Amino acid sequence: MNKFASARVCGKQFGKTDPLSQMKTITFLLTLLVSLSSAWAGPILNLDRLGEQLGGWEAKGNRAADYERSGSKYRSWKPEVTPMLDGGLFISMRIDHLRGLFASDDHASLQVTLDSKGNIVSAQSSMAFQGQKITSDAIRLGADAGTEVMGVQQVAKVGTDLLADLSSKLLRENVAEPGRVTFPAVIHHNYNLLCLATGLIGEQHLSGEAPPKAKAAKPEQKPLKVEGDKDAKKTGQKSSLSTAS
Repeated sequence: MNKFASARVCGKQFGKTDPLSQMKTITFLLTLLVSLSSAWAGPILNLDRLGEQLGGWEAKGNRAADYERSGSKYRSWKPEVTPMLDGGLFISMRIDHLRGLFASDDHASLQVTLDSKGNIVSAQSSMAFQGQKITSDAIRLGADAGTEVMGVQQVAKVGTDLLADLSSKLLRENVAEPGRVTFPAVIHHNYNLLCLATGLIGEQHLSGEAPPKAKAAKPEQKPLKVEGDKDAKKTGQKSSLSTAS
């Protein structure tokens, strides 16, 4: 009897719910939900939209997009996206300059870092030619964007500074091949498309076109007054501007 009694007591004690354990479990679940919600609320790269802007992921088994810029051929590969602990994203993209069958292709890399709010933090790029490598400075964003317009301006400034840095360093190497000279502009173009695919800028900022203006209303045409009508009524003669019946 003592064994059964002790077993029943142990069973009751084992089945009891400890309030402290319940609180710990609830706290853990709430923390997990908050962390997951913050991760979902972070920036997202739309690969489909990026591919559409590049002409479609149709090359290399749907892993890259081929296109032409200024008469030269290029290939952009699907970027690698790495989530960061603070909720941001690190995006790394490879871009190739296709020089033909009997020449080695040139390669470039583009890295863009976004914070948890989707704002750009930094951008950097490098180009590799035959035995040469040109790396840009890490272009970092200064103050946090306060408005949408300010954010667009800062995104544009980072891209412009990146283009200027690459172009100036390329100029020092006395590079003359057209496809290589255009390479910094192609990298800048891919940077803009990445910003478009993450929602940092809109298509109107990408194209640089002003929004269409509303058409001006046509002035109301008033009937033509003929000065000779009054005299015609008096004399009984028709005006020279009136149509013959």
